[in-house]
This record gives sequence, C-alpha cells and structure tokens, in this order.
Amino acid sequence: MLRHASVSVETAFVKRYFSSFLLLLKLSKCERVLLDFITEEMDENNMVVNSKLLRDKFNLLLDKMRQDTYSDSTIHKCFSSLTNHNLLIKQKGRGLFQVSPLFFFKGSEEDREKLIRKNLEEINRIQVNDYRRSALLYSKFSAVHENQTPPQES
Repeated sequence: MLRHASVSVETAFVKRYFSSFLLLLKLSKCERVLLDFITEEMDENNMVVNSKLLRDKFNLLLDKMRQDTYSDSTIHKCFSSLTNHNLLIKQKGRGLFQVSPLFFFKGSEEDREKLIRKNLEEINRIQVNDYRRSALLYSKFSAVHENQTPPQES
C-alpha cells in the first residue's frame, strides 16, 4: 500500500555566486561560520546589523550545536575581516553592513542587478554631485557676469 505524507518545503534561499569561492578559502572557521549565519539573517537588501541580539543569536545557535561560542570582540573582528575581504560592505549607521550582492544574494536576479547597479553608482555619487554643483554654479556665475553692462568710461 502506498502512504502519502505532506512535507513542508522551504522556499527561501540565498544564492552563492561562483566568484566567491576563492574569497571563502581565505576565511577562518569563525569568519566562514559567521558569514553563513548572516547570509540567512540578512534582509531583502542583504543588510545585517552587528548588534548584541545578532551576536547572541549566533552564539545560541552554536551552543545548541555543541560548538564553541565566540566572544563579542572575536565577532567584531570577523565583521572587520569580512569587510576587508569585500564580502561585507560597511554602510552608514552603527554596525550596519550589506552582504555583497556580487557574491551572495537573497532574492531575484533582477533585484540583485538593481542592487549591484545602485552600489556602483553610490561609489561615484559624491564626485558626480560635486561636479554637477560646480558646473551649475559656474554657469550661473557666467550668466550673471554676461548680463552686466560694462562700466561707462568718463
């Protein structure tokens, strides 16, 4: 007789892209385990916060698996190292990081492309805005200067 049972299937996922493998080989055990953990904890924009809550949740998981836990300072060092390896991108805000969408992403390919484009544009945003501002100021200054009548000689 055939028996059927229902099974709950997880539909959420994080993709790891080919270019990440060489970087992952350079990581220590703690860094790698933390990276795997935060890729599951990150939001739809690949954002994660290095907070006490996250560190406690990470250590609780390790403790449940009967693995050695890590001190807060070790976890902070891991975040720094992951940033130095370009796997995390430091964001404005205390303890806010983005897992690099070049290497990991939770969501559609279209959303990943948009996020990568946004990150690339952000790198040059300040310089482009400064250039635009100076160009506008120069053009306004030139226009005001051209509209003035030359002083009359007496």
